[in-house]
Amino acid sequence: MKKKLIAVGLFCCLIAQKSYALELSGITVEASKKSMVNDYTKILDTQTTTQYNLDTKAIKTFSGSNNSVFNAINMIPSVNAQGPDAYGNDETLRLRGIDSTKAGIININGVPTPNGPTGNLTSNVFDLENIQDISVYDGAIKPNIGFNSFGDFPGIIDLTIKKPSDKLDAIINQSFGSYDYSKSFVRLDSGNINGFRTFISSSLAYANKWKGDGNFVRKNVMFGLTKNFDNLLNFELYLGYNSDFHNTYLGLNYSQASNVNQNYALDYNNNPNSPLYYNYNYVNTRDYFVLPSFTINTSNTSKLVLKPYYWSVRGHNYYTSNNSEFVQKFLYNSNIFGIVSSFDWDITKNYKISAGYWFHKQQMPGPPYAIENFVPKNNTLVFKQWGILADHSYHTINSPFINIEAKTKKIKVDAGLKYLMYKTAQINGYNTYGITTQDANQAISLAKKDQFETADAKIFRQYLPYIGINYQLNDYINLYANYGKSFQAPNFNLWPSFAQNKVVFEKKGITLQSLWDKYFKMTTADNFDIGLRYNNNNVYFYPTVFYSDVKNIGTYAPIKVNNNTIAEMPANTAKAKSYGFELAAGYTPFKDLLIFADYSYNRFYYTQNVSFMNNYYDVKGKQIINVPKNILKAGFTYKFDHFSFTPYFSYMSKRYGDLMHTQEVPSVFLANLNISYEQKNLWKLKEILFSLDFTNLLNRRYISAINAPDSNFSMYSQTTYQVGAPFSVVASLSVKF
Repeated sequence: MKKKLIAVGLFCCLIAQKSYALELSGITVEASKKSMVNDYTKILDTQTTTQYNLDTKAIKTFSGSNNSVFNAINMIPSVNAQGPDAYGNDETLRLRGIDSTKAGIININGVPTPNGPTGNLTSNVFDLENIQDISVYDGAIKPNIGFNSFGDFPGIIDLTIKKPSDKLDAIINQSFGSYDYSKSFVRLDSGNINGFRTFISSSLAYANKWKGDGNFVRKNVMFGLTKNFDNLLNFELYLGYNSDFHNTYLGLNYSQASNVNQNYALDYNNNPNSPLYYNYNYVNTRDYFVLPSFTINTSNTSKLVLKPYYWSVRGHNYYTSNNSEFVQKFLYNSNIFGIVSSFDWDITKNYKISAGYWFHKQQMPGPPYAIENFVPKNNTLVFKQWGILADHSYHTINSPFINIEAKTKKIKVDAGLKYLMYKTAQINGYNTYGITTQDANQAISLAKKDQFETADAKIFRQYLPYIGINYQLNDYINLYANYGKSFQAPNFNLWPSFAQNKVVFEKKGITLQSLWDKYFKMTTADNFDIGLRYNNNNVYFYPTVFYSDVKNIGTYAPIKVNNNTIAEMPANTAKAKSYGFELAAGYTPFKDLLIFADYSYNRFYYTQNVSFMNNYYDVKGKQIINVPKNILKAGFTYKFDHFSFTPYFSYMSKRYGDLMHTQEVPSVFLANLNISYEQKNLWKLKEILFSLDFTNLLNRRYISAINAPDSNFSMYSQTTYQVGAPFSVVASLSVKF
């Protein structure tokens, strides 16, 4: 508390200093209008894709604690980010209704990031202070962007790293907030030293959980280097390390979630002899990455771009099993590497071609893929048995692509094709009955391969075409339309779901391979967007109509025997359609006020009944799980002197947490506020920025994240619900030297 008062006191001193010593610089009306109207939803009017761009100002305003990419983009239409706390832990993300939490749809400088079990953690791997801008692509994606091994449907989030500065700089950012939140960030830029530019940054973030016991600790270090070699080669290198420890929040069942007021503070307990002990439910991961980039200028009009990448994820997750009998430990260890290469040629002033190749290789967690079962005893965890133990090969992607851009004075056309060759890992499960060692490799040497739990590698081939057109109607209006085919990887959780219910399937003679052959399919979507971009000095208006026809969408179905549910299993067998409307709009009635609003309507429904293993479920026409039809976000920014006030709110209509719509979650209205004070060239400082972020101003008790077993990446076999964080405040002071 004393630290918070010091920060606020320093802010007051800065205001007093400004009031008698500094003069306001003049801001022209035209420049102010243009700046204000484009502050939060920058769009490149001539693009053929549905694309939104956020700069550092928008990122800071809407990310709150500067921890989460998902929070930063949540004001964009059709983006729905929800989580149990205010600091980005265990958030879920949906784009146009599709669960993208673990899909790894975040790219960094145009290359993939980790996905799968740790996919949601990637949103916290980068300090947002090191991010220059964020681009969000919805619907159809051009072939030369959007590289993610788990797919580019329904879109891609691409982060751009803030390059080393040309000048010697230092930035210090200190934040304090509710529930003992603290984040310390420092970045040093070397400036230009014989053509080399570097930066190094480090951060430490901490907070207690707002309910129950436990906390989170996040540590980050990043290094960047750039060098131009006589205009022949541009070289960039980014290295990073991020560690994340956090105790998780208890997921409620529907009965508990239906009475949110009574169960709002319900969480894990502090009894070490219970599987629900808070310190038996946590995530502990470490990410390492190496991201070099080589741009070779082969001529005045062409270049060869090479972007190799390497990721290493280490760590584990302890969590209570669905039936609360065991505490399970899931090993996360895996490696990812590959390269995105392209040859970009400006054939003439009006024609460009980009042709390249994407190679990608990644492990599932492991090898070996290992889940251990423990039971609490005498205030500690005692190993009981192996839940899953298997070795496996790599997922491999080979994907050539080409995109051709042609333009005249008023028309721009993009046309291209990406050919996807996707080979999934082979899986070899082991029968670990009677094996008591906790060493995974030793356990495999002692165990026998389980023929029921074996699946061959599977190869998928897809042509992913794209065509888009943009027409400039006049100086203020652009019309555009596009079509593109996109994909999501199959639901790999068919295997762990099988393994956890193996005894039931063995009795019926059902093997994993038989399910793999029938239900393990790639999701594909045909996407169509039509939109308008109106942008003048004081108004922007961006309506978009979209439609997607989705095949083999992932869903879970309860498997019943004699009217009793024996398991809930994922399958890529359902078909669905999605159509809707998006709108981003803003108006500057006078130079210091911007009013903005974003709205999306999404009718996303199954087009046929779902069947799995001769069980049929009447879901035709029903809205997809956890997809609200209506989302509205609006607010305004008012600038006075060096102050900026941004109150904004969001409304989300009702959702359903299960396939049959028996679990309804009511609509929710939330209000937030950002207040900032910015001063340049104060004393000997280049810039000072102070901000206050208030989230959930009305202190609403509501259901935020729905962890539903409906997607290709869900690790849940039954729906759980998280409540949203109560009213929270974060105060931040950033100083640039």
